Amino acid sequence: MIELPGGLIVNGERRRDFKFRELTGECELMLCEQSIPAQDDVFCHAQRVTHVLCQNLASIGGQSVNRETVNALSVGDRQFLMRQLAVYIDDGVVWLTAVCGQCAEKFDVSFRHSELPVKPAGEHYPNKVIEISLGKVTVSVPTGNDQLAVVNIANQQQAMWRLITRLVRRKGRRQQLQPEQLTTEDIEQIEIAAESMSPEIATELSANCPNCQAENRLPVTPYSCFDRSADDLLNEVHTIALYYHWSEQDILALPSTRRQHYLQLIDCSRGMIDRQKLVHGGLHG
Repeated sequence: MIELPGGLIVNGERRRDFKFRELTGECELMLCEQSIPAQDDVFCHAQRVTHVLCQNLASIGGQSVNRETVNALSVGDRQFLMRQLAVYIDDGVVWLTAVCGQCAEKFDVSFRHSELPVKPAGEHYPNKVIEISLGKVTVSVPTGNDQLAVVNIANQQQAMWRLITRLVRRKGRRQQLQPEQLTTEDIEQIEIAAESMSPEIATELSANCPNCQAENRLPVTPYSCFDRSADDLLNEVHTIALYYHWSEQDILALPSTRRQHYLQLIDCSRGMIDRQKLVHGGLHG
């Protein structure tokens, strides 16, 4: 069973289980529409991730899913779930075209999202006590809530300070830590502690150029769900509506696997595929 690389602490227990809802056309269309930013971009990226996960997850850590639960997940877990959602929808081969940084030749690279590596959470996740110049502090891994807290801060330095005040707490003191009290070494220790605990997924792919053999690092987004186009889905809806005269709402409400089976039946009736393959389970449905 696939589990979260980090997980939630529920009643003192670390829970890593999760379950997606049954995929429907409605869910697929919602993902396509989420890829289009609002005109004023009020619905920021972190909010989009929260919304998508709330719509597509049935449970996390044995709990029902709501915004509070999804925002409490570590950033690494949120990225992991977005990639797993892409796998759940379609784990087909993905092709990238790269330009070699050494010889400038173009070349193609293929991969599957399910095959990309994942680094599990480290020891002491999600909180770790470390010693800095101010004494003992507790460092936490960044979560969706932390992302949302800094999303409207344009200045990167101010955003980092704000994040530090959220992730670091002084032992035995209620007042918030002031970032200007930290030394460069303190900040480095805090970053190392947070990184050592945080789960991570691969966001780069290593590929050697077939022309000069130089190693190239290619970016691989965890948010490929947002790159989906609605064109194929709407074409499928059109085909089924034309043949069965069902409404768009009814067709989108179908489980995605059943929608594909109806499309296969239509192709079969048109003589585009062999009926015997469909009868004997040779086609997915």
